[in-house]
Amino acid sequence: MRLMRFQLPLAMIAMCVATLSAAASVEQTVKGSRSGLGRTQRVVATGRLTSTRELQQVVTAQTRGTAELAIKTLGSRPRILWQMDGGDPESRVDSVRLADLDGDGLPEILSLWWKGSSVGAALRVVHWDTRQASFVELQFESEVNRVQSYRVVRVPGRRASSRLVVETRSGSNARRSTGSGDEYELRGSNLIRVGGGRDVTTQGESGIEGQAVISPARPGPLREGMSGKAPYKTTLVVWHADGNREVTRFETGADGRFRVALPPGTYRVGPPPQTGRFLPRGSEETVTVVPGTFVRVTITFDSGMR
Repeated sequence: MRLMRFQLPLAMIAMCVATLSAAASVEQTVKGSRSGLGRTQRVVATGRLTSTRELQQVVTAQTRGTAELAIKTLGSRPRILWQMDGGDPESRVDSVRLADLDGDGLPEILSLWWKGSSVGAALRVVHWDTRQASFVELQFESEVNRVQSYRVVRVPGRRASSRLVVETRSGSNARRSTGSGDEYELRGSNLIRVGGGRDVTTQGESGIEGQAVISPARPGPLREGMSGKAPYKTTLVVWHADGNREVTRFETGADGRFRVALPPGTYRVGPPPQTGRFLPRGSEETVTVVPGTFVRVTITFDSGMR
């Protein structure tokens, strides 16, 4: 894979510009697109990605079947600060997110890179290195293959720190997921595996799993056989049922599904608190987790369509 790096001066750390909700700030959000001869380009995220007050854009492009991702400055004369491609004539890139994994106030850029009809993708993570004054691609401590999806979850009891949970396909069965996913933490310039996966699952593991859905999913009356609900990718929070103490928060997958390990107890699960009459508005459910069991729960969001 080809990588290009462009230098910038050192500056003070700035927070990511998107601050409304985790779902709005870190999920893939197509802001606009531009098509040319054999080229499709999309702006998928905008934020303060370097240690300056300037805004940058993350742009993906598809040129002659090859996927590209670039980080550009804004303005009448945009500059490319970082660029990489899939290195394959049939590659594509998706699931681009911004997420501050190490709590330094600067978001990492995460993306999945697919090759042809591959059953799994490569997960690539880029961040701004203040010492080198440039973007660098982070390395996993061990090779990560056949990635199907990933999510970012908050680490309980550790302020502003998050983990990356990676779902992969097993080598023996390309259609079967490894289950709970491998968990990684960003330490320096490396993503270190700290848990998860089948090798650390015990008979007593417990928690919650389920799906977030939104309804109505489309305006107007439903035709026969059509469902009014659709999977919803969002951020959910778990609280102790006996108070407002937050246990963890996490992002659902692209299909709205989630699986979170929790010790036995009673919890409330729902969207982060909002003020005002914002839509979509999600339900809050109370669940009791027992040893050795993952309790299923569905969180339903009202889209406001009528």
